[in-house]
Amino acid sequence: MSPRPAMGPTRRPQILAAAAAVVARRGITGLRLADVAEEAGVSVGTIQHYFGTRERLLMATFAFETDQALERWFRAADGGVTPWQRLLALVDIVLEPPTFRERWTRWLQFWAAYAREPRRRKAMGEVYEQWRAPFRRVIEEGVATGAFRPVWSIEDAVDRTVALLDGLALQTLLEAPGTSLERIRELLVASLATDLGVDAGRPAGRQSSQKPARAARAASMPARPRVASSGT
Repeated sequence: MSPRPAMGPTRRPQILAAAAAVVARRGITGLRLADVAEEAGVSVGTIQHYFGTRERLLMATFAFETDQALERWFRAADGGVTPWQRLLALVDIVLEPPTFRERWTRWLQFWAAYAREPRRRKAMGEVYEQWRAPFRRVIEEGVATGAFRPVWSIEDAVDRTVALLDGLALQTLLEAPGTSLERIRELLVASLATDLGVDAGRPAGRQSSQKPARAARAASMPARPRVASSGT
């Protein structure tokens, strides 16, 4: 008789996806192992076997969510022909309507939890650096090919975009007056176009070359010390 296949590679993602769904629905403080077990269709004992405690399950869920999101994020960064198209793909994948509320509700829960725990803040900072990487890579490529003529240093343009994305998404999640996914996209695209010297109304590769001297100087400026964004 052949040995039974190990269930870990299947069970762990199944439990983590269930925990992520419960966090989005009930929040971190409302998460119970019994709720996760019901969502995943397993026993509480099974969850304890793989993760031990509720605390370890939460930390594993955050790592799982981060990995899943980054995989989609980096895939989107390679989803266009031109640097400008790839930037728009990054914006669109973050604002994807079917899962926007669930994803951002979950991130809001993790932000709040990690803000209260000094020992966890470093992990959140590391995640932010991972979020910045695709923006940075695409902008650097656009500058190198002449498609972008930034009015800020590249690091400043990246930080401004991530911070604006966080702030606008949070306002939309909380249903602030005048906010919507369409409005977020409009503002983000306009901000990116302004910061990168792109005429968003023209076809890719035919951007405006206004203020080239200022753009060239700004592109060569060293990055200013970064201040951590409120979240992505």
